[in-house]
Amino acid sequence: MKFFFQLTLLLIFSFLLKAEKLSNDYCIGYLEEVYWALDTIEEEESRITIASFFNENFLGADQLDFNLYYKSSNKQFIINDTNIDLSQFIEVNYPNFEIILLDAYINLFKKDENYCPAFWNQCPEESLDYFFLGAKEFSKTWTNEESVLSFLEKDFMSNQCVPFLRTNIDKEKFIKDLNILIKQLTN
Repeated sequence: MKFFFQLTLLLIFSFLLKAEKLSNDYCIGYLEEVYWALDTIEEEESRITIASFFNENFLGADQLDFNLYYKSSNKQFIINDTNIDLSQFIEVNYPNFEIILLDAYINLFKKDENYCPAFWNQCPEESLDYFFLGAKEFSKTWTNEESVLSFLEKDFMSNQCVPFLRTNIDKEKFIKDLNILIKQLTN
C-alpha cells in the first residue's frame, strides 16, 4: 500500500512539474509578443499611458525607469556607469513596462539552461507548441496600439502570465540579464 501511495505522489509531482514547464513555455511566447508590441509604440502619449497603467497596477513600477548605456562595439550595455565618460555610449531609456516585461520574459527562459523555447535551442516539440500557443493567444487579443489601454486592462491583466511580473528588479542584475538576451539575439 505504501508503494502505491509513493508512486501516486511521484506521478502527481511529475505531472505538476511538466505542467509548470509548459506554462512557462506559454508565457515566454506570450510575454515576448507583448513586449515587442508595446516596445514598438513610438507615440509619446501612448507610452506615457502604458507607463501610467503599470504604475497603477504594479506596486513599485514607478521606481523602474532606467537610462542604460550601450556600447555598439561589443553589443552590450555597460553594467557600472559611474566614473565613465558616457559620451562614447548610446543612451537608451527603458520605461517601467519594458523593464517589467523583459525581466519576466528573461527569467522564464533562463530557467532552462539552453534557453528553450525563447531561442529554440534543443526544444522538444511540445515546448515550441506551448510557446506558439502563447504567441497566438496574444495575437487573438491584440488589435492595435490605438486600443492598447483596453488590451492591458481586459486581456493582459487576466492572462495567466501576469503573476510572473514583478517590480523588485535590481538594475545591475537587469542589465546583466539584458546582455544575455542581446548576446542570444546577436548570435
